[in-house]
Amino acid sequence: MRQKARAEHAGTSMLRIRSTAAVAGLVPVLAVASATGPALARQAAAGSVSTPPHARSAVRASVSPYRILVSSHFGQPGNASGYSAIVVTGRRQAWAFGGTNPGGPSRPVAEHWTGTAMTRAVLPPGLAGFISDASAPSATDIWAASEYGGYVLHWNGMRWYLAKRWGGMITGLTAVSADDVWIFGASPDGNGTGTWHFDGRSWRRVAGAAAAIYRASAISRRDIWAITAGPKSDSVLCYDGKRWQPVRTGNVLAGVVASDILATSKRDVWVLGNEVRRGAIRLVLAHWNGARWTRINAGLTAFAGRLSPGAHGTVLVTATPAQASAAGLVVQINAAGQRRVTAIRSGLGSGVSAVALLGGTRMLLASGGVLTRLGGDAVIWEGRLTLRVHHRIADDDD
Repeated sequence: MRQKARAEHAGTSMLRIRSTAAVAGLVPVLAVASATGPALARQAAAGSVSTPPHARSAVRASVSPYRILVSSHFGQPGNASGYSAIVVTGRRQAWAFGGTNPGGPSRPVAEHWTGTAMTRAVLPPGLAGFISDASAPSATDIWAASEYGGYVLHWNGMRWYLAKRWGGMITGLTAVSADDVWIFGASPDGNGTGTWHFDGRSWRRVAGAAAAIYRASAISRRDIWAITAGPKSDSVLCYDGKRWQPVRTGNVLAGVVASDILATSKRDVWVLGNEVRRGAIRLVLAHWNGARWTRINAGLTAFAGRLSPGAHGTVLVTATPAQASAAGLVVQINAAGQRRVTAIRSGLGSGVSAVALLGGTRMLLASGGVLTRLGGDAVIWEGRLTLRVHHRIADDDD
């Protein structure tokens, strides 16, 4: 039985379950307590989603090589502050995005990391909603979106301005260039924002199969891969510069709710998601090597977060333990199933939303937040990329 069918008793759609990882991964305890729609997170906290012993051991055995690079708080002391996305724009340059109170009344924040300090950017007035996604074709062409605020911002190298505001939810943003930007707002019930394309002059809604796209990843303007959110199953589409076409994936995505996709070349495409089997939620990936798809069990009971390029044939994955452990996970994994798991913890709890490798270095930046006694602080952690991974995880069919 598909994960969607298993979740029906919780009275939620798959889109709302997907949002759990993005929100709960940022500030896990507060998000599980206050965000609307995290059905599987509530099940995990209540114990209805079980945790296999090997998953608990993998998390406990991890020793974090990360240190806090930046810690910020936005607004009132009781606010839950956090970073939800991070994009690299230079060797030691990056932008971090987020805001206050994810999943509730909030305001957006964008900050620039110069290599030595974090600088708060001035955003257009009157905006509400946490910034949930970002895409940066260059240092002077950066786009950011608010999932629940329903708007897109653009940085032109000099200032941030409001590019467009929609009334519905935005689930994905992919910018190829300043005149080639895609916005996605898939909803299994058909009430989402839909798919829109910006050609440098105007926004145009895209109908057909593309309307169901949840997130996408671009190799070039004529080679974009995407995952769709459907009422019965998820699928992969590919854009050739003219039209979106379905991609045959066999049964590698059977029972999987996809949360993110990463395409680095025609022979290297990754899909990240979750599978619920016998009451346990599992972190799984699918990989396309140019000839065939392979399904990879990460060996973790965790909510899927985001994908990011690694090195030496690996990708980086963020995740949140499903057993309601207040920690964030960073997983480095390759197509053979060899992986290294790092748990990032703080005294009261922490969550990791995204991770990025600084170009030309082994330095990793992870974004997220930590809980405080009053609310939460936004945090950027610094770590080092592991050159080798180990520990092959075989698919668990029990």
